[in-house]
Amino acid sequence: MSRRPWKDARTVADLGNAMADWLEGRIAPCPSFCDGGPDDETRHLIPTLVACNRAGYVTTCSQPGHLPTRGCDGRTYRQRAFVKGWISDTHLLNRIRAHAKRSGITVIAIRPGGSSHPTVPVTEADGEVCAAVGFTPGHRRLIASDWRGVGSNAVRELRTATQIALVDPEWGRDTLWSALARAVYH
Repeated sequence: MSRRPWKDARTVADLGNAMADWLEGRIAPCPSFCDGGPDDETRHLIPTLVACNRAGYVTTCSQPGHLPTRGCDGRTYRQRAFVKGWISDTHLLNRIRAHAKRSGITVIAIRPGGSSHPTVPVTEADGEVCAAVGFTPGHRRLIASDWRGVGSNAVRELRTATQIALVDPEWGRDTLWSALARAVYH
């Protein structure tokens, strides 16, 4: 294992292996967007997220679905299950798309130079959107902000990769993960 796994990454696959190692607690977080370890609510997703990353779907953000729950601030929150990240392997991308669509999962895929997708709310508090996926400021800008400190060859490959988000359209449902697992263990 490299002493500088993020900086030494040469490919998107290398970034996926580094992300899997981070999820498993083996290495420090990526300097530009991970702080600490995975959130407690996503701990049960780690095996699926690790499999995705090792297969070549570099996940950068995810959450489980959950039904309305009162938060510590007194507001009622609900979540849609979602995951987003990057894929350069077109066979894996097509397999994930196919499994997601068969399971009724919304697929948002933005290729380099592609246009943004309207946002899809994934977290609400008292009916107010707190988080959404879909919008992108463009590949280069997003990569420059999210992937500071990684190897320049990996950054070049990211510029040709597809940004992909999978969102379960049903609030509170958590079936996204089984569809994703089927795609990556295929």
